Amino acid sequence: MITIAREDLRVQLCRPGEYYQGTRFDHAGVFRCIEKGGFVFADEWFSHADPFRHDRVCGPSEEFVTVDFDGVAPGGVFCKVGVGLLRRPDDAPYDWFRLYEVADPGVWDVQEADDQVLYRHTLKGWYTYEKTVRLSGPSNLQIAHRLRWEAPSALKGFHYNHHFFTFGGAPVGPSRQISFPFRPSGHWRDTYDNVALEGHGIAFSAPITKTPSVYMGDLHNDRGLTPCFFSVREGEHQVYVLGNRTVHHMVFWANPQVACVEPYMPLELAKGQKLDWMLDYSFMP
Repeated sequence: MITIAREDLRVQLCRPGEYYQGTRFDHAGVFRCIEKGGFVFADEWFSHADPFRHDRVCGPSEEFVTVDFDGVAPGGVFCKVGVGLLRRPDDAPYDWFRLYEVADPGVWDVQEADDQVLYRHTLKGWYTYEKTVRLSGPSNLQIAHRLRWEAPSALKGFHYNHHFFTFGGAPVGPSRQISFPFRPSGHWRDTYDNVALEGHGIAFSAPITKTPSVYMGDLHNDRGLTPCFFSVREGEHQVYVLGNRTVHHMVFWANPQVACVEPYMPLELAKGQKLDWMLDYSFMP
C-alpha cells in the first residue's frame, strides 16, 4: 500500500494487482482510502473480499470502455487499457461483470513521492498509459492522465470514473445531495419513489433500501454540451469534481452505501496520437 499526504489530507493507493485483480477497472491508481481532517470520504463500501471481484474498488475508480471486442473471434485477444490484453472465451457479448483471462498484463512502472504517485503501463504494440495521482493542495487531489495509442487500428470508446464516495459510512438518503452547474435531463431505468431529478441536481426523498439500486444511464445537460463538473454533499462534507474535458453523458448509480456520478468522456485515437486529460477533486471542509 502507498500513502501520500499533504497537511491533513491523506490518501492510500494500491500498487497494480495489490488489492484489486479484476479485469474491469483500471489497475493504475486504485484507491483504498481518502481521509481529510479525520473524516473518511472514500473507503470500502462492499463486504466481499475477493480481489478478482469486478467491483472491489474504492473512491475514484476508472474504466476504459472500448468497442474492439465485437471484432474479435473467440480465442482472440482484445485490449483493456489499464489492465492488458484479455482473451475472448466465446461468442457471448462483452460482460462488465465477467472475469476474463489476461493474455498479456503488460509492464508496470510505479514512481512514488511524498505527495504523488506516477503509474506507467506499457503494452507493447498497443499503448503507453500514464496516470499521476497528486495532492495539489491541502484540500485538493488531481488525477492526470496521458494515453499514447500505438496499435494499427484506432481506439474508440469511452473513459469514465465511477466515484465511490462513502462519506464516513453514512447511508444514502435525503442528506445526500448531488448538484450540477446545469439542469440535468435523463431517463431512469425504472420508476423510483425515493429519487428524482430536481432543479440543478438529484435529490433523495427516502433512504435507498437494499434492493433495488437506482440507475440513470443518459444523464446530460439538456441545453447543449455537458461539462464534467458536479458536487456530492453529505451534511457538512462535500466533494467537488471538475474535469478539463467535455463529456458525452453521465451515468448515475446508487445503492445504500454509495451514490455515484460517472462522467463518460469520448475516446478516439489513431496510431501515434496521444490524449491528456485531468480530474480535480476538492474535499470540504
